Amino acid sequence: MKKRSVVLVVAALLLHSSWGPEFKWLCNPVLSCHSCVLAWFACPVGVFVHYSGYHLFPWVALGTVLFVGVTVGRLFCGWVCPFGLLQDWLHRIRGNKITLPDWTAWIKYPVLVFSVVIFPFLWGEQTWLSFCRICPAAAVQVSLPAFLNGDSSLSVATMVRFLVLGGVVALAIVSSRSFCKVLCPIGALLAPLNYLCFWTVKPRRQQCLDCRKCDDACPTRISPSLRLSVGRPANRALDCIVCHDCTAACATTLLKKPPG
Repeated sequence: MKKRSVVLVVAALLLHSSWGPEFKWLCNPVLSCHSCVLAWFACPVGVFVHYSGYHLFPWVALGTVLFVGVTVGRLFCGWVCPFGLLQDWLHRIRGNKITLPDWTAWIKYPVLVFSVVIFPFLWGEQTWLSFCRICPAAAVQVSLPAFLNGDSSLSVATMVRFLVLGGVVALAIVSSRSFCKVLCPIGALLAPLNYLCFWTVKPRRQQCLDCRKCDDACPTRISPSLRLSVGRPANRALDCIVCHDCTAACATTLLKKPPG
């Protein structure tokens, strides 16, 4: 977890260190608003919404995201996404924690289909039903700095973003990676590719002790022990963010190998 946190911090700094040059023609499959003046890359959600509003097909953006998904699954969610880092930090706040019902993980799929594709296609990218209008990452990276700097007033659109952000923050405090599991449209797009990707979170060679430490360590609570105990990769699950926290917590790593 410490190693992953360091990588996430470095990734966030690198992704938001532009001093002018940018590569907004290239999508980075993480939730990071490309309207941020420090961002190097485009957000795939913003590109999909924009193209859908103009009735165009985002060949390059979709191809980039699918290439990453087929290669490493949701690895970027666990190791690169700055909004994932924010959720990890928020969940460290002490207090009562909850596990969301399993059915809530299906909400992100209609969010992807309707707020990213169908609604912008029908009513344009500026529709109030577009995901970009309520995106919590855009609230953190664009709306909040602009408001604090006095560059924008507290409009209805800004208030809506802040309300959504407040709800996401509150949920992240009590439930680990709740936005990734329940609402993230990028996660919804990448999730099925966990079953196809070349990257695997491999089980340990030693016999499983059924201690369930991997389940306790999993930030999205997908019970990796169900797969690791039978020799299957832990990331063959929709909501695995390929963080490797499960294998790092595995009790068999503490056992000495038998002689010979």
